[in-house]
Amino acid sequence: MLAAPLPVNECTGDEDGYWYATRTMQCQIDPNVQYTYFDSNNQVKATALFATAQQLDLKVNSLQWTETDQITMLSHTGTLPAGLGVSWTTNCTAPCAPSSTKPWARTPIADSQNLKSTSTFVAQRPTSGYQYIDVDYQLSIGSPDAIDLLPPITWGGVEVRCDDQYAVTNTGGCVVPWYTPTLKLPRSEYGSSADMIEWAQHNLSGHWGLRGTGQPLHRLQGDSQRRANRNIICGNTKFTPDPNVQSDSCDEFPFAGTYETGALNGITHGKDCAQVTAVSAGTSGDLAVDWPTVTTVGTVTGSEKCVRGHIPAALNSDLGSTYGGFVVSARLGDNDPFWLSITF
Repeated sequence: MLAAPLPVNECTGDEDGYWYATRTMQCQIDPNVQYTYFDSNNQVKATALFATAQQLDLKVNSLQWTETDQITMLSHTGTLPAGLGVSWTTNCTAPCAPSSTKPWARTPIADSQNLKSTSTFVAQRPTSGYQYIDVDYQLSIGSPDAIDLLPPITWGGVEVRCDDQYAVTNTGGCVVPWYTPTLKLPRSEYGSSADMIEWAQHNLSGHWGLRGTGQPLHRLQGDSQRRANRNIICGNTKFTPDPNVQSDSCDEFPFAGTYETGALNGITHGKDCAQVTAVSAGTSGDLAVDWPTVTTVGTVTGSEKCVRGHIPAALNSDLGSTYGGFVVSARLGDNDPFWLSITF
């Protein structure tokens, strides 16, 4: 049994030495960093088991982030050399500043002791496009009385993507680029608009954004292209409101602001999408409750490249606004992937 607890961060519960992430956090805990002490005759005199932990905390509206590093001596056998210490160096590629930090330089460490240090980094303001910053590490464990037979431990696996008003206007920010975020849309808020999406994810062959079955959706950033896509599916001459649907509006999925939109995948008129319409369930005054589901209109083959629905306007626009907010909160750039989940 280990004599000391593992260091704690957002990766607690996944202490396997692998990196985990959200859109604005990346962490790892490695519980198996080993040190062996040899004497002058190359005989093993002692061993020690260490754990390292790291966590980077980014912000979608700032070019500055923090990194918290930890190392703990969990246990040891034999008699360790006097003055046993650790040296840790963090390096990040340009345009990261500072380019290198040394939270510990031959810093003494003892059994059950945890060393913890937080450093602040900043990406120099990008002039255009994205800046990708790689971070790597070097760790040495040793003593002036020991013979260093092994090279320092080195590892990487951290990547940060920063931009200034490129992915999102008016702000600069940084994200973990390899993490694919999920847009969650509750039925309780979006009623038939959410139901239309879930219906399409499960009944049409594209399964757009459905984790485990389909592929991610991808943000389309250009406003002019988005408007053109919208017009192809829902233009005034292509959609006739249904008086039986309260404040009827043309709703579409995949969104016009994604590369999966039918308009970019062979559809020239919204009539060629699968057609659905909201179903009335009451008159409570809560649109999500009163218009909770959709039903198909006409024949659906399942191979359609989009769905178009008659949906109460407020549900349609609120869901669209939520997607817009999600783009900002996840700092999605052009062609960035995301999953979509309908919740309750």
